[in-house]
Order: sequence, then C-alpha cells, then structure tokens
Amino acid sequence: MDALHTVPRELDHLIVTVPDLDAGVAAVEEATGLRAVSGGSHPGRGTANCLLGLSPTGWADDARTYLELLGPDPQQDPPADGRLALDAHLATAPTLQTWAIHPPAFLAKVAAANTAGIDFGEVRDMSRETPDGDLLEWRLTSRSPLPAAGTQPFLIDWGESHHPAEASLPRLELLDFAIETPEVDATRSALEVLGAGDTRVVEGPEPRLRARMRGPGGVLEF
Repeated sequence: MDALHTVPRELDHLIVTVPDLDAGVAAVEEATGLRAVSGGSHPGRGTANCLLGLSPTGWADDARTYLELLGPDPQQDPPADGRLALDAHLATAPTLQTWAIHPPAFLAKVAAANTAGIDFGEVRDMSRETPDGDLLEWRLTSRSPLPAAGTQPFLIDWGESHHPAEASLPRLELLDFAIETPEVDATRSALEVLGAGDTRVVEGPEPRLRARMRGPGGVLEF
C-alpha cells in the first residue's frame, strides 16, 4: 500500500512530546537535517512548541499538515496540578504521543462520536500567540489521559485563524503513518466515526503510533 493511502486525508498534525524543547529540536535536526521553527507558547498550559511542515508522499507540496514538537515552556510556571498539555510531563524521550485530524464538519463529528459512545473528552477553546505576534485561535477535543493511549486522534477546528502549516516551514516528507493496536476492529470503527477511516491500522501488542519522515539529512522514525 503506497503512502497516499496510509496517511489519512484529514490529518492535521502529529505531536511529538519532548522533555526539553531545545534538545528535542536538536535531535530532530540531527536525524533529518531540518531545524524546527518556534511556534509559540500555550499560555496557562505550561508548554511551548516548534514546528516542521509535513508533505505526505503523493500529496500536494502545500499540504496543510505539520509536525509539532511539544515540551515544557521554560518561560512559564507549570500548571498548579503539574499536568502539562497533552500529558507532555510524561515524556522522558521524544515520543510520537498523539495526532489531530480536521474533519470538515467539526461539530457533526463531535455529535457522531457522542452518539457512538466514543470518549473524546470535551470541546475546548484554545489560543496562542506566534513569534510574529499573530493570535491563533482554535477549538479541539481534549481528554486526559489521552484516549486509547494517544492513538485515537483528537478533532481540531481552526475557524478563521491561519493554519500553522501555511507559514513558511521547513518540510519533511511523511513516508508512512499507522496505528498499531491489539484492538484493530474497535479502532477502525472509532476512526470511521471520527472521520479518519482511511488510516492504516495494524495489529500489535499495545497501542502506539508509527511514522516515518524524511528530510535532506536522513529519516526520523517512531
């Protein structure tokens, strides 16, 4: 199966959590030859991010998809409960933690998930300021701990904001993406409801995400 069919059409971004953002950026640069650019911080959430664009094999070069490196923000105090956004406090090494999709009918997919009994958490409004001073605002589904150990995507709607991948980002080629899980049928059913039924799902001993990305300096694999 070629990568055009292993990368879901509604993929918004992949999230790699890192214990130290600068070190995580350096590790990705060493593996791929590309350095992620600062995305900004998440006020009150204790995290900041750096971004690389993603170009899934077979997609248009201007695909609106990206890789987010998420880690503790040294300019912020951690939240009172110590829990960082998307369980980033749990990272001990760069980890492909979870992923987001942008279905065209966000609220309809939320309603469908509710009807199907899929536990996606709650819908939250979020924002961050970019290094250039632009305000990005979006809404997403959020649950802690992450549903299905992060293999179930969260839904995101960027509304009127510019999509982060529309910025001038260095781009990695996304060669492959898949979900590994011992519950293949249940996972496929949930993905179909959420709007990512074209995702490749393979059997494995525990839930995890798999991805291969290539830059001019080499391949990054999770």
